Amino acid sequence: MTVLQQKLDQLNLMTMSQQLEPTLTEATARNLSVAQTLEALVDRELEARSQRTVERRFKLSRLHAKPSIDSFQFNHHKSRLN
Repeated sequence: MTVLQQKLDQLNLMTMSQQLEPTLTEATARNLSVAQTLEALVDRELEARSQRTVERRFKLSRLHAKPSIDSFQFNHHKSRLN
């Protein structure tokens, strides 16, 4: 683990820490600027946090299965029968 990864962990930027090496490798291969590379790392961190938030809220909801739009009963209410 590099010093930068340790600092990212200390700041609770776990996804950025885990994705640092693959992102730097990708940035080198695609010849990305420092700003583009940093933006990619931040985007990955934000996406991971968003996903963890959804998972945490679902767990707290105590639903048995994740609902989907396919399983929604649109005809449940009489007012919706048009």
